Amino acid sequence: AVFTTYGFNFPLTVALLQMTFISVTTYLVSRPTISLSLFKSLMPLATVNVLNVTFGLVGTGGLNVPMFIALRRFTLLFTILLERFWLKKQHDWPTLSAMGVMIGGALIAAATDLTYNPRGYAAVLCNDVLTALYLIMVKNTNKGLTTTRMLFYNATISIPMLLVAAIVTNELPLLRSAPQLQSGEFLFVLFLASALGLTINHSTFLCTRVNEPLMTSTCGNIKNGAMTVIGAIAFPDFIFEPMNAMGLGMSMTGAIFYATRSALRARGNSRAKESLIGSLPVIGKDRLRKLSGTSGSLSDLANLLGSERDKSGSNGAGGGRSGG
Repeated sequence: AVFTTYGFNFPLTVALLQMTFISVTTYLVSRPTISLSLFKSLMPLATVNVLNVTFGLVGTGGLNVPMFIALRRFTLLFTILLERFWLKKQHDWPTLSAMGVMIGGALIAAATDLTYNPRGYAAVLCNDVLTALYLIMVKNTNKGLTTTRMLFYNATISIPMLLVAAIVTNELPLLRSAPQLQSGEFLFVLFLASALGLTINHSTFLCTRVNEPLMTSTCGNIKNGAMTVIGAIAFPDFIFEPMNAMGLGMSMTGAIFYATRSALRARGNSRAKESLIGSLPVIGKDRLRKLSGTSGSLSDLANLLGSERDKSGSNGAGGGRSGG
């Protein structure tokens, strides 16, 4: 709405407002200890985040909403490539098939887009690469911080970079003459856009840290189903074309299949794990084999018992060591 309905072509300013809102809110919630070493170590993550947000907002302004969502499907492809060649992770054929359906649908939708915008396409594809890189960095950046505190550092580091970028690109000087700032209705919508940046960043962090980068991308695709319909109805820049609609639907089907399959597998693994824990012998070589997959040697058993005794002693601190 900020970019399409009101014609507010200041993406860096919107990104700056989002990061400022996130920084202030997460600080008030978590009250983190300020650490210069953490600021330095999280600088690469924040830099990728700034580039990701900027390209995403530029792409949003350059394309209609359904087409923007279709091109965002390519995040899945870049996530798979980065996981395979950087993290050496293998993906099974059902996963690759689902990804292929999603990307194929996006290609059909893109090929039949009647509002082709080269600048918008380039920005969104850059956004896809940066999103995939950002999700993998979130998953593999472990500084002992909660999600809220990680968001605080990420947003706070991003603010100066966005401010410099907005000045260099002449956004801030031009902002003073923007006619939209005279409208109370627009200012309310701009505030909502700034505040909602917190919800999507927090959701992205939490989902990626609990699951995997690929699952975060797929969950985003399911959410985009509602966005596609709403965008086509609510905004005037969408031109209906049957093949375009078919491509969007095909891409959505692949996303739903992958997410459903992953959820069922996760549930099955959880139940299997609970069943295994419930069937373990209380002590002995059989328990050791099941817990660690070792041969059950006396030295392995002694190490296991020692670790369990340490845990028991720490849990019973102040009341004597128990369990033994």
